[in-house]
Amino acid sequence: MRLSTTLGIHCKSSGKKDKHYSYEDSIRICLDSGYKVLDISFSSHSAGAFRMNQPDWEQSVTQLKEFASALGVEWSQGHAHYYGWETTPESERGWQEELIRRSIIGAGILGVKWLVIHPGSVHDDLGYSREKSLEKNLKAFREYGELAAEHNVGIAIENMFDRGRIRRFGSMLDELLELHEMLDDPVRFGICWDTGHAHLMGINQAEALQRIGGRLKALHIADNRGEYDDHIPPYFGTINWGPIMRTLEDVGYKGDFTFEILNLTKDLPRGLHQEAIEFTYRLGRFMLESV
Repeated sequence: MRLSTTLGIHCKSSGKKDKHYSYEDSIRICLDSGYKVLDISFSSHSAGAFRMNQPDWEQSVTQLKEFASALGVEWSQGHAHYYGWETTPESERGWQEELIRRSIIGAGILGVKWLVIHPGSVHDDLGYSREKSLEKNLKAFREYGELAAEHNVGIAIENMFDRGRIRRFGSMLDELLELHEMLDDPVRFGICWDTGHAHLMGINQAEALQRIGGRLKALHIADNRGEYDDHIPPYFGTINWGPIMRTLEDVGYKGDFTFEILNLTKDLPRGLHQEAIEFTYRLGRFMLESV
């Protein structure tokens, strides 16, 4: 496994809720901290005045590719834009889907191997509907898959977690595996395992990873304390990492070990970001070398 990190590790400016650093600034600080393989977080730059929301978004991504290529960056994964099906008005869904479409095309421009996309959930008058959620996800992911095939991008479906009493499709492993099986295209579709989400669901992660097996194409590595999706580094929460690391080795996982520790630097002064990110690089190397 190679160590990588999402650019979201250096994304938000402390004390400024709507201030995001540029992709270019995030790339520089990650490279200076030791990372060579990166995860592009389209989801962090697809709202407001950010570049994925602009008419010239495709040109901007092409310029980003040129910038990153000159520095020797390799893009292992990406994270598509996402939104809540159950909370988004029908009148806004077309634009939300357009941002996912842009994420897929952008991933193709950058040469991303696996783009992570969230499954959605359907709630009707009786509450959460597993059947309707599965049906709508099949339709959505088949459409994503057709576009992804045109741009040579694989799609990794991410495990989710329930928010309080609100059920979300993909929070249970059986739902994720059923969706993947019914899509019936193991070349185009895989699974992204988010360790933080699984911990919030109380899942035995070693057993889950064994069941996923070769369908595992991407990882989101983050810790939490079992209450909130904290996105903090491993060993800063309550996840037991030993069985997870051994199982990744046992199943022959060939993808990258990608940190999604989005909250590491968001409250730190800018002058401390690089030291913090350098620490995560050393932490990641320790985890991989200890297997």
